[in-house]
Amino acid sequence: MSETVSYDQFHNIINGKTKDAAEKHYGINPRTEEKLWPVPIANEKDVEEAVLAANAAFKTWSRTTLDERKKYIEAFRNEYMKHKDEIAKLLAAETGKPPFFVQNEIMGTAGWFGSHLAFDIPDIVSSDDKDAKVVTRYVPVGVVAGICPWNFPILLSMGKVVPALLTGNCIILKPSMPFTPYTALKICEIAQKVLPPGVFQALGGDDMLGPWLVKHPDIQKISFTGSIATGKKIQAAAADTLKRVSLELGGNDASIVCPDVDIAKVAKEVAIGSFANAGQICVATKRVYVHSSIYSEFIKAMSQVAQTFAPGGDFLGPVQNSMQYEKAKKFYDDCKAQNFDFALGDGNVTHKSGYFLQPTIVAQPPEKSMIVTEEPFAPIVPVMTWDDEEDVIDRANDTTTGLGACVWSKDPERADRIARRLEAGSVWVNSFEKPKPTAYFSGHKQSGIGGEWGQQGLYGYMNGKTYHYSKDSV
Repeated sequence: MSETVSYDQFHNIINGKTKDAAEKHYGINPRTEEKLWPVPIANEKDVEEAVLAANAAFKTWSRTTLDERKKYIEAFRNEYMKHKDEIAKLLAAETGKPPFFVQNEIMGTAGWFGSHLAFDIPDIVSSDDKDAKVVTRYVPVGVVAGICPWNFPILLSMGKVVPALLTGNCIILKPSMPFTPYTALKICEIAQKVLPPGVFQALGGDDMLGPWLVKHPDIQKISFTGSIATGKKIQAAAADTLKRVSLELGGNDASIVCPDVDIAKVAKEVAIGSFANAGQICVATKRVYVHSSIYSEFIKAMSQVAQTFAPGGDFLGPVQNSMQYEKAKKFYDDCKAQNFDFALGDGNVTHKSGYFLQPTIVAQPPEKSMIVTEEPFAPIVPVMTWDDEEDVIDRANDTTTGLGACVWSKDPERADRIARRLEAGSVWVNSFEKPKPTAYFSGHKQSGIGGEWGQQGLYGYMNGKTYHYSKDSV
């Protein structure tokens, strides 16, 4: 592979080499709606070549020590950091994110590498008596396919690649096509400078690529982040080969605000947690329940903060693509058609240039309304009142999803009591949702199966293997 990296040419990466395709796709800059660079669309032969290369590489890669793999990952991180400024420009183009959020993702990914370099995978001695010693060790599953979303195309891609490599697997990455293929393909290309061929590959593709990967008999695990609907299709398709599957899917996080909080401070934090990345975060505040005694003052304060989030400004970027933009518009249209009250915004959507939406706060919509029961993935959030603690817990839990939740209170015992009752994989107390690479992340209910990240997340990329060492002489 050439030492020169071009940032206007993109390729699939198979067995350490760049590969083009007859068919191409073009992404769209969501700020300007301008066409971006051509990206090759992989065919089924490309998939076969990548799977063969990954399984061949696995024979050697799986036998390396953890310390050896850490050295490779550290070298990978160093290459990534050498190119971070150019990668940041690609990220801005394919997502439309404001500079602060671009840098946050770029440097957050660097931190992801660092945190995983500190992890260990110890053997577990379950018994050691006069008859036998029993030890469980963890071994890599094999070839992993990582299927990634468009809202955080670098962070969520590397959130699969790094733990897969660390645990001795080989991985084939499928970035979100047609939406955000550029950064992932380019990072994979850069990684070939330091990784053995076949260990980390990437394929851009159309709607056929995902099913080819999921059904392939020589891929042992699927790690998917995306919608619940697609997750269900993956789960069903993977059943034929009994693949390991981890699914991180959608959420409808509730944020419960108790009456004893500092209203100005918490209103600002809840607003940030609701509107960051234009609401396009799977684990973000999507329903707010505020105690009735402070509701009027709180929603006013939250609206005053959110109205400073001008579309196209330093905080609020566009919705990433036209498909999601059209889905999001339905929430605005429904709230307006139902004559709901708006504490901020008016439900009108005016499309000029770019997929921008106004930050909108809906006051006291019915509990069974679309804006409360479904996930908008857009900068619109409902704010409701509560009085009884049992009642608000029931309302927060009255959903088929369970990804995250937040509780705000000056009373640590009350906050913890409520947090323990919320049916979600992650709960933040006195903070909006801030996932960490060192913390296990999983969804309850239809928000996912299995989990990733943190020390515990590594085990999703491994099989347990138990050794029974008899002490009898033979």
